[in-house]
Amino acid sequence: MNLIINYGSQTYLDLGGALAALGLIFTAYQLRSSKWDIILRIRNFWQRNLFLIFAVLALLCTLAGLLFSEILLLDQKLFYYNHFFYEIIAYLFFILSPISLIYLSTHSRGLFASKNADKFYSLIIQEISTNNDERINAALIILLNNFENICMAVKNNAKKELRESACSILDVALSDESIVKILTTKRLDALQYIFETIEKYNINKNEARIGISAIVKNLLYDKESFFYKQLNSNGLALSSNIYETIYRSFIILNNFNLFRYPVLDYLLTKNISVKGIEVIIKSLSISIETYLKSGKVNAGQINAGFSWLSDIFENLCFKISEEERRGLDTTYALKEEWQSVNLISSFLGHDYSFLAYNEVLNEAVVEKEKKTNEADFDSSETINSGFSAALYKAFKSLSYLKSIQAYYVVNNLLKSAIYEKDRKEGYIKPFEKRIWQQIAENLTRGHYPAVLKSYLLFFGFRLASDNNQVSGWAQEQAEQIRKLLYIDLKPLIDNKAKMADNKEVKDALLPVTMIYRGGKFFYKFDYGKSEEKIILPPPDESVSALTGINVDDYSLF
Repeated sequence: MNLIINYGSQTYLDLGGALAALGLIFTAYQLRSSKWDIILRIRNFWQRNLFLIFAVLALLCTLAGLLFSEILLLDQKLFYYNHFFYEIIAYLFFILSPISLIYLSTHSRGLFASKNADKFYSLIIQEISTNNDERINAALIILLNNFENICMAVKNNAKKELRESACSILDVALSDESIVKILTTKRLDALQYIFETIEKYNINKNEARIGISAIVKNLLYDKESFFYKQLNSNGLALSSNIYETIYRSFIILNNFNLFRYPVLDYLLTKNISVKGIEVIIKSLSISIETYLKSGKVNAGQINAGFSWLSDIFENLCFKISEEERRGLDTTYALKEEWQSVNLISSFLGHDYSFLAYNEVLNEAVVEKEKKTNEADFDSSETINSGFSAALYKAFKSLSYLKSIQAYYVVNNLLKSAIYEKDRKEGYIKPFEKRIWQQIAENLTRGHYPAVLKSYLLFFGFRLASDNNQVSGWAQEQAEQIRKLLYIDLKPLIDNKAKMADNKEVKDALLPVTMIYRGGKFFYKFDYGKSEEKIILPPPDESVSALTGINVDDYSLF
């Protein structure tokens, strides 16, 4: 204090220096980044203008110091009459002004709170809606820094307005096209953080109705997304695998419809690429493993995935069928479509059986799966219900095709049932029940789809082949087909019976590789162009293959 009292009339902070400092502070403010600007606008009036308040106080103290330095009549031994005291205070305020500006404009955590939730929501949405990448990225950073608080608020039932604002942010902000694009193609760290936080706070589809769905949808369909980049599980996937983050979580699988609308887009699915199908299969495969190992995933979510994959398969078969009717050789003209069909059939007929095969599974789930009785996409009890439905629907879809290539697809579909049925138990019985119900529909009522035609591609070959190496279930099916041909189908062909569309049964139900002549059935090898071999009839005491089949008891799909 003696320093201040003994200080003379010399000043170190004059009016020009104070105005220059003030100008520098305002220049820094004018050059603020988009992030700074958004943060300050979200803050309340006093926080937003604190730097200005400090600057004005500094200027006032400078003026007071100048005033007292000119008035010599006052007793300057009193420190509050000494101009040096006011200069020190002015210096402090000039220091606090930029510090407060920098601190309050760069620290965005904790901005989302009950007092300014509405302002936070409106300003974030306003910035996202601009066509300015810098401002959109700045808004996203602020959103991410407050994402945990937002998720906490979603679960806060005590404050309805706060909860509504939080839910609106999860819906509107996360579903915006520009934000979704950035998250799914450029910001893997942010994407991981969002799903980890969603899982941590157990957020569900009622609380984030479209935001999370929009992100997953773009991951599945956008060829630049991280799903496509991490398809081969290399590069960034080794340390930050977004597939694992999403589909290894039974909480996320149960809380969101990841294989249903609004993630599913019919128009996009109809034109999906081979890579896109690989992405869907990988997503579904990891989900199935999570279901089998945890026992905590609703089977209905997995069955929705089977249904989705079946729709893709059916659309591909429709497309091939349309070109076949025009007389086009689809083998090369629709090479990608056939590749996609084979990809899906390989998953259904082979890969599915190996999912989590050598891992520790939930025993209760395994036992429940073994007892599956019905093929049904809508089942929430077992995934074998959905899988057997997908297997049946594949045969249904293949019945629209004429190409001999369908034989190889059928061969793929039945590979596990014939050679690897012990790896996954419980799906063969419901599949067999459903396909024979439809075969009975074909013969007794003349109804389509003509799944018998697809089934005969494989079992007709086995019955006529000299090297019939099938056994067990496949051999049983082959013998059932033998009885069906001669006991159930032959009389219909002999009597020139017709289907519901007035087409003869022979033309509708026999594949291009089979012919009926002189009361006998023959199979033509080598793409239907080589030798014909007879399919021998069953023993004389054989009965109808349709005995005991209830054609009225099945799910429609």
